[in-house]
Amino acid sequence: MIPPSRAPDAPAAGPAAAERGVLAFWREVERCRSAPLGGKARAGAVAGLEAWLEHGGARVALLGPSGRGKSMLLGAWALELARAGRHEIAFVPVSRRFGTALESTALNLLYARVALFLRSRWRTGKRPHGVEEMRRVLATMIEEGRPPGSRPLVVILDGVDEGVAWTLDAAQRFLRDLGPGVRAVLSARSSEALGRLREGTELVALPPIDVAEAIGRRLGELPASVKDDVARVSGGEPLLVEALVEALSQDPAAVALPLASAPAGAPGVLDLCAGGMIRSVLPWLAGALAPIEVEELLAISTVNGGAWNELSGPLVAAGEPGLALRHPAWAEAIEGRLAPHERAVVDRRFADHGKRAFASGTVSDYVCRNWRAHLERVGASLAERIELVSRAWLDVWRTRPDGSSGFIADVDATAACAASLLVDAAAGGDVVAVLAARVRCLLVTSSVRTILGFEETRRVLAAQAAQDDEEEEEGAEGGEGSAGPHIEMPRVGEDVLEVGRPIADAAERAGALIRLAYELPDAERAVVLGWALEAASEEHAEGGALAALAHALDGQARVTAAREAAARLGRERTRESRLARVSLAALLPEDEARDLGREAFAEVPADARSDELPRLSEAAARWSPAAVRGLWAWSQALPPSERHMVLARLASGLPAEEREAGASEALGLALSLLSGDWLPPDACWSVCALAPHAPAGAASALVQACTAAASFRCPVVTAVAARLCDLGRVEDALALVETLPQPSDRIGVRSALLAHLPAAVREAAWTQLSGDLRASDGARLLFERNAAAWTRALGADAVLDLSREIGAPWSDLVAIAVASPDDAPAIARDLVERALEQPSDEDEALFALIPLAAWMTEPHARRLCQRLLNELGWKPRPDLLDDWTKDDLGHLAPLFARVAGPQGVVAVAREIVDVARWLP
Repeated sequence: MIPPSRAPDAPAAGPAAAERGVLAFWREVERCRSAPLGGKARAGAVAGLEAWLEHGGARVALLGPSGRGKSMLLGAWALELARAGRHEIAFVPVSRRFGTALESTALNLLYARVALFLRSRWRTGKRPHGVEEMRRVLATMIEEGRPPGSRPLVVILDGVDEGVAWTLDAAQRFLRDLGPGVRAVLSARSSEALGRLREGTELVALPPIDVAEAIGRRLGELPASVKDDVARVSGGEPLLVEALVEALSQDPAAVALPLASAPAGAPGVLDLCAGGMIRSVLPWLAGALAPIEVEELLAISTVNGGAWNELSGPLVAAGEPGLALRHPAWAEAIEGRLAPHERAVVDRRFADHGKRAFASGTVSDYVCRNWRAHLERVGASLAERIELVSRAWLDVWRTRPDGSSGFIADVDATAACAASLLVDAAAGGDVVAVLAARVRCLLVTSSVRTILGFEETRRVLAAQAAQDDEEEEEGAEGGEGSAGPHIEMPRVGEDVLEVGRPIADAAERAGALIRLAYELPDAERAVVLGWALEAASEEHAEGGALAALAHALDGQARVTAAREAAARLGRERTRESRLARVSLAALLPEDEARDLGREAFAEVPADARSDELPRLSEAAARWSPAAVRGLWAWSQALPPSERHMVLARLASGLPAEEREAGASEALGLALSLLSGDWLPPDACWSVCALAPHAPAGAASALVQACTAAASFRCPVVTAVAARLCDLGRVEDALALVETLPQPSDRIGVRSALLAHLPAAVREAAWTQLSGDLRASDGARLLFERNAAAWTRALGADAVLDLSREIGAPWSDLVAIAVASPDDAPAIARDLVERALEQPSDEDEALFALIPLAAWMTEPHARRLCQRLLNELGWKPRPDLLDDWTKDDLGHLAPLFARVAGPQGVVAVAREIVDVARWLP
């Protein structure tokens, strides 16, 4: 024998109520082992399991109808295996009576057990949160298997087909692929109940017991006719035999007479054992999904509790968690006697009881854990279920030891309901409300997981700090081998964590709301931008969020936001801050813009000027013409090696009548850096930027730059040849292309040049180019760069033909569709149909299709929207503290507008704001 602490019934860290139920299960196993029924039948099934264990495959299933004794047999067998010490055992009973039938509960119990033997990324005592995440983690752990040389792990999931609000299909992911050293034992009523797990699973049938053998000792004093009646009515089912034996042992005379005429099977035994007022409460007890307190059951059923003193005996078990039927077979028999409308009344009464308890703030443990399942049983509307995704329901779960898992399980179930309605337009309903509910579930789940990750990180850092303090104390003592005085190294501390999440969340919300606002008419847009302003103006928010918002605002609000954003960004001396400030200057009055721009330009470090000055100048080119002229004049103080980089980009911001003159001045500066036949790289890039604006008289200078460009010759030739084409010098442009020594470079330049060619020669050029691309290794890269320009120049058909031949990715086809609105509906239909046929593990690629939303059919848009929302729920995050779900939602704005119109976009925005208020 092994000590209880090592037996399968030892409680693991996990939900306290569920663990108490598991302990009660093991007590029942011990009780049945002390007075076993059906020795021969049991021995045959055990022999089958032992044979599988020695020589069988990865999975085995013990089959038999309810009441046959599968759970007790598996429990006793698991104890024997554990005591033998050759295997590790992870046993989970799925049972209403013992309160473990909910999927979230069963999976939490399973994780707590297998985590003792399999590798998990979660710290000891912690676990994944939510059913879907738990499935994924279990799948990874079980598929990875046991370390080499360790004892095999036998995972026993008893009653897999008796779960509440889940099916065996839900277990597919983590029971399908068992890794090395891991095997699984299931029990179910039939092989059909195994679903897709039937393939590859060996079957062991548990036959009925020999009644004479079972009752010979226990009913030895009764007449043979009574024993025959027990055998006839029970049919050899252990549960029925035990119930009749118990009833006869209490009052043989009262039971023997009706037993003689009782029909065979559970209904007949039910009549014999359910006497008096207990009969009226049985339908309500059968409707319960877990143990329930007497008072609560009476309140639901409205049965008078004064008619009887105690509900217990062969049918009903009364224990610490409350009342429960002793076996699911009794529930089946009771429910089988109810007419459909009677059963509907029972189910609805439980659902309504949960609603009343929630509204009154007196939610019992039973309602907390089972209200969602009751709502599902009655087919409750989404409007009823959405209460499970609220602050009040979160507060209910907070007081439970497994609160996060239970709450997320309820949210996940509500999300699944919303998802099915979102996809199925025929189901009717308000698509705006459905979309809002689905988004709320996503936001709540991501926020809860982020908070949990935040708290976990806090604990890790606290432990790290404690360890560092100990090491510091040891180091202060010195001694032989001491490395000298302790050097304090910077590390992430709790003060950083305190502000990290609010900053990220504010920027996230503001960014998402801004993107959503762009899909709205003016009135609704102003409302959503107002919410974004609240987020971006929060004390912890960084200047970047407010800067992005400033660009979306109008009038004085834009100027005010730009000033505040510039002030916040001014405190951050970074490359990103400087670029953002120069961009903001475009929103300010001329004098302020110049001052802000000059400050940012002057702030650039010497070793970063070659990289940053061109970027800042490109942003400054969007200023007003007067402000651009002012910066142009200010640049005279710069040395020529820097000034050409500024002027080359500013030229595009000059008025059309001044642009060529400005480009000539900047080109002269760039070419003045020519040293022999070599032009510095910065000057080459300036030539590329200036070429589109250069006057006709500068053509020879541009060609000269091509000769001196050295390793940058290809981009310079591309820009110069395009300008020559625009000036009508096509032959000179093509001759310049031929000076490139590498064929691949020539193909690349001709690819970019096609859109600049006149219509008369474009068709012939395309014929030659497409032929070269078919034979080129770099065809897909060139196609990606030029697909949109080719489409505008040639039309979609020719470009689509080439895309099929070279296997262009979806993003390129999207670019073609956007460039050719007339062809976009057909392209969108073809692309979305193909995309939706892809497996869900490739859904991240679907984000490329969002620009086509306006051309999608409504059914396609609905399905794509749901697939992407589901992907957002499980998108890999580099760090739990950087969960950008809200920001990602903003990118889906065109899809929301297609699915639910402006009202749907506003509803999504409102959910982002509301959830952040109660679950930041």
